[in-house]
Amino acid sequence: MSIPYCFKIGGAIPSIFFLIVLGFTAKYTARLIGKCIAKDNSINSLAVMGLKLFGKTGCTIISTFFIFDLFFSMMANLILVKDTLHIVFPQFSPYFCLLIAYVCCTSLTWIKKLVTLSWVSLIGLLSMFALFVILIFNGFATPNAPGSLWERQNLTLWPESTLGFFTILGIFEMGFSGHSVLPSIFLSLKKRKNFKYVLNVSFSWIIVFYLMFGLVGAFMYGDQTLPQIVQNLHTTLNSKTQFLGTLISWIIIIVPITKFALVMDPIAVATTVFIQSKQTAVNTESRIFFVTLRTILSTMVLIASILIPKFHSVLGIIGAALTSVTGLMFPILSYLKMYPNANRPLHYLLFAFCLIVSIMGTIGAFASLKN
Repeated sequence: MSIPYCFKIGGAIPSIFFLIVLGFTAKYTARLIGKCIAKDNSINSLAVMGLKLFGKTGCTIISTFFIFDLFFSMMANLILVKDTLHIVFPQFSPYFCLLIAYVCCTSLTWIKKLVTLSWVSLIGLLSMFALFVILIFNGFATPNAPGSLWERQNLTLWPESTLGFFTILGIFEMGFSGHSVLPSIFLSLKKRKNFKYVLNVSFSWIIVFYLMFGLVGAFMYGDQTLPQIVQNLHTTLNSKTQFLGTLISWIIIIVPITKFALVMDPIAVATTVFIQSKQTAVNTESRIFFVTLRTILSTMVLIASILIPKFHSVLGIIGAALTSVTGLMFPILSYLKMYPNANRPLHYLLFAFCLIVSIMGTIGAFASLKN
């Protein structure tokens, strides 16, 4: 939902270029993960890959990055619920909406069986496509700017500032995250030679979708584009699209709430195992411990969301500081470790590119907090 905003602050030309480059880079590193698993089928996760290739230190480092990745993902979900609630109920303050979002998200973490929530979270994919359809429909249904595809706004071709350019890098990297699930996908395929085809189709589709989403939003709102396109959409809804806009807002509210509980579960499990190893007297199987631990974790996310309230900044931090390590740089190092005869200069160059993008994106994400 922040892609159109990236076209505004980062410029259309750099945004299009880096969306394509980072998308195909992420696809390539995904293929490297598949090649590593193909050589050693006992690798069923990136943490196991880190353990086998780089020992306990490697496993600890990559696991730490994953935990922070999940923590910031919970922050992004909580802030998204808060922002959307504030759009639907503008009479309430953002902090009150954040409190309501916290209560809703925390209450679902108390459920032990999260299978039903995983099905609800699938609505997220449909909601983003529906949001894009509604955006286009509203653009053609609105005769005058802003928000019209008949009276298009001028595109900002180049970055507004160096900060704007740096910021979009982290957000784009976040958009191509998800490498942690690739080992499971690879091992679940009956014909593993189709893994390359799966990556080609999925990454090509998402690159095209991001480009279309960004261009349509930028043409409709131009310099008035907000960090979340749904914020713009609600200001230009008409009688024909009011109901659809309200529906999509509630879907955007419900999906992050369910994802919050799903994303927290691995952190809660890891914390429970750590407590068991240090405090054997603690009954980690009790219902009180289960609820208390998850409430404490949710409260930590709440506090962090108050300190970092900007949705696009959180996305930038996730992408530049975390996803770039777990999804881009780590697979390259793992591949070079497992395949000593690989084209090392090419992969070193690719690693350097990912490192530079990560540093610039991290600077942009944290600097945007002060902007």
